[in-house]
This record gives sequence, C-alpha cells and structure tokens, in this order.
Amino acid sequence: MHMFYDQETKQTLTFQEQLEISAGIKLHLRINDNRSTMLSVKWEPDCTKVSLHRMFLQAPQNVMQALACYLKGEHKKLAPSIKAYIEYNLQKLDYSHEIDPAKLQTKGRVYDLEQIYQELNDEYFDQSLGLLITWFGERRRRRCKRVTFGLFHDPLRLIKIHRLLDDRHFPDYFVAYVIYHEMLHYVCPTYVGENGQKHIHSKEFKRREREFRYFEEAQQWIRDNQNYLFLT
Repeated sequence: MHMFYDQETKQTLTFQEQLEISAGIKLHLRINDNRSTMLSVKWEPDCTKVSLHRMFLQAPQNVMQALACYLKGEHKKLAPSIKAYIEYNLQKLDYSHEIDPAKLQTKGRVYDLEQIYQELNDEYFDQSLGLLITWFGERRRRRCKRVTFGLFHDPLRLIKIHRLLDDRHFPDYFVAYVIYHEMLHYVCPTYVGENGQKHIHSKEFKRREREFRYFEEAQQWIRDNQNYLFLT
C-alpha cells in the first residue's frame, strides 16, 4: 500500500527523526498552533510525549540541540537559546484573524477605547499599528494589593484594558497612558537575555514611554491615589 504525505507531514516526520536521533529517545510528537503553550513535555517510561508549536519546525541547529538535551534530561530547565527563540517568534505570530472585531467591547460608560487608541496611533505611531482593543474585567473595585490596568496579547495583537478604568475618577490622560503603555509592548517587544532572563520593559521601551505627553502626570496620579487603587 502506498502512503501519500503532504509537504507539512513530511517536514514533521523529518523533524521528529532528527530530534529523536539527537535526543537518543523515542518521541511521541505533536505539532500545534497553540497560542499560549509553545512547548510542553511529559516524560513516560516507554515514550516521551512532546507538544511543540509549529515555529519549531524552522528552529536553527543550536535550538534543536538545546531542545534535544532538555528532552533527554541533561538540562533541568529550558536553555536561554530556547527561551529566546520562543520569545522572538511570539512577536511574529498573528492570530488576530481569529477575533471578530464586532464582538470586542470598546465603548464604555465614560471612555471609548477605540477612539483613544486611534488618537494615540495617529500622534505617536503615524497610524502604523494595526492592533485590536477591548475592555475586560469588572468595574467594581475589590480589596487587592495589585491592579492590572492593561494587558497585551502578542499572538492576538490584542490590548485589554481593565473596566475599572471606565470611571470618571480616572482622568483621561491616565487611561490614555495605560493604552499607550500596552501599545509599546508591540513596538518594543519582550526579549530574553543571554542568561535566560526575560526582559519585559527594555531601555527602548522606557525611553519611548517617557515620550508620552502626560507621562509625569500619570505617574504622579498613581502616587496620589494609592489608597483608592489598593483598598485596605
């Protein structure tokens, strides 16, 4: 019986063979398009189960070698080269087509996220960014030690702003600052240093953050409103 494989299947089989030879163990390999988990491993007596994002099919030799060492147990932690490869390629993934813009919630009771985003995109980025934005969470404040005002999801190209900010207590320049900060995460992406440490806010990120027109005012507002932000 003849078996016919498409090009991607052949590539996956070749990739698995090379990885098994390098690691010296039998693998049960699954290539995925997961947006959150790029690499997972489950070591079992008869076979090591590995799930890898499709990005690894194009991995250079040094990453492949480090991955093989990790799979056969020579390294207890992921090598810096693997972490750096994942972080770099995360910036290139684009799953924004999976989001229906019509279902995003951008208009709040007080602030319109899309309008603020477009104004910032025009003033600071020459309308070069094609990101999505939405509210998340509840407007009600809760007792907490830390508040996450905004998030940026790389693969989705999506900015999420906490609905807590949809309140007149938060000045418009502060809401704009939070959105601008999340936009910078796309422009100045996270990277992994040679020691394997993840750097979320690079020197370039901090420099550009200070270019925001009301940066000092936003920082002062946070200092002046500690009791409001963090209930005691």
